[in-house]
Amino acid sequence: MDLKHNAMYEIRFKGAKAKKDFKLLLKKYSKNIKKRLRYTLENNPYPSSTHGTNLNKVEKKGQLYCYPMSGGDRILFDIIELENNQKVILIHYSGNDDGEIRYLRRHS
Repeated sequence: MDLKHNAMYEIRFKGAKAKKDFKLLLKKYSKNIKKRLRYTLENNPYPSSTHGTNLNKVEKKGQLYCYPMSGGDRILFDIIELENNQKVILIHYSGNDDGEIRYLRRHS
């Protein structure tokens, strides 16, 4: 199954640094975790009140959404709908929880 063709949301980046940090973060994780991340971001990026025992629950952090990965890593993103009804996930930050706190303070 090719998730890219079935995706409801397109993944984009706020800038070159956000894209670079995202790629560096993904190098640390297994193929299955990467697939789960991609599926969540492209198909169901909103927080869920019922997630059972699943890891990587999407959370709301101020104006942004947060996808917590294992080991304290985080991905901060925004959900945008463009004029042509195109839905976009705009990734702002990828990194550890300390960097997340600094990013949120700087951009709140």
